[in-house]
Amino acid sequence: MKHLLFAVFENSDAAREVIHKLAESGFNGTVLASTSLRHIWHSLDENETFITLRHLEKMQFEDNTTFYTLLEEKELEEALEIIRKHTDHFKKVKGGMFVLPVERYEGSF
Repeated sequence: MKHLLFAVFENSDAAREVIHKLAESGFNGTVLASTSLRHIWHSLDENETFITLRHLEKMQFEDNTTFYTLLEEKELEEALEIIRKHTDHFKKVKGGMFVLPVERYEGSF
């Protein structure tokens, strides 16, 4: 069974190092620049009460680095350990990760 590993790191040189170590170890995945809803909310003007698509178009999604990948069971623990080691269990690099089982998958990655 495949698993979806999803990790979010605060943007920093240390976060880039984590992504580099994953790639260096042979892992492939998708890396996205992202931001939290809290950051979007705090960037609104005082008189605005909700977030629109206009706000999202103008936002700079640079607060976080989001990484996700599909892994076989045997690869999963190695990837998790790389992230734990290079984030110092998310003390050195703030963020978090989770894993979801993928019952069905079609594609070529």
